Amino acid sequence: MTKPVGETNYVRVANLLRNEIIAGEIPLGGWLRLNALAEKYGVSVQPVREALQQLEGEGLVEIFPNRGVRVRALDRQRLIHSHEIGEALEAFLAYQFAEEASLSSLRKLEALQAAHDVALDALDWPRIDAANYAFHRFINMHGGNLEAAEIIIPRYYGLSESLLYKRGRTQAYADRVRAEHHALLDAFRDRDPSRAREISGKHVRATLDDVLDAFEATQNRAAKSRTDP
Repeated sequence: MTKPVGETNYVRVANLLRNEIIAGEIPLGGWLRLNALAEKYGVSVQPVREALQQLEGEGLVEIFPNRGVRVRALDRQRLIHSHEIGEALEAFLAYQFAEEASLSSLRKLEALQAAHDVALDALDWPRIDAANYAFHRFINMHGGNLEAAEIIIPRYYGLSESLLYKRGRTQAYADRVRAEHHALLDAFRDRDPSRAREISGKHVRATLDDVLDAFEATQNRAAKSRTDP
């Protein structure tokens, strides 16, 4: 697999491992060994260690000092709980952005959404995901609350995108995301923090619905592959 431009080794390994765990290609409860993974992905041990720390933050693995790393089962409740945390934090940060963002910051956010719109028009999902990440990261990082931002980003962004990528996404999904982003921009322009908070919460909940559908589809495919001769 060719590494995308700008993608670090640890991000590449995290993405590959995440996809394999979600697809059931790595058995749940199984132990992962750093040296074996480094050899498998053609990297040193350090990027593997960083990737596993990322996946531990997403709840996909458990790290046991001096013992190794074990794959955790992924279930609906963990997806729901992680998105509930994301909703609370992102709604708060959207409220804060509407209250405090300068005109210059708003213009930068509009430019990020313009790039997102171009990617959406082309239905170029890698570019859509990158632009979506940049849009939300700009809002989440704006107030300087790095603790909140660092909880949001590793806990569910990568996991959600991997599940949705596995299932595939439609024009309707793209249209929904675009409309919600622009509604959020309108709330920011109007300096309406309460509306921004409401829209942000609805945005996360709608994404959770899609993620849960994708999770069920992934589980069904894995179950079918185990029973097929």
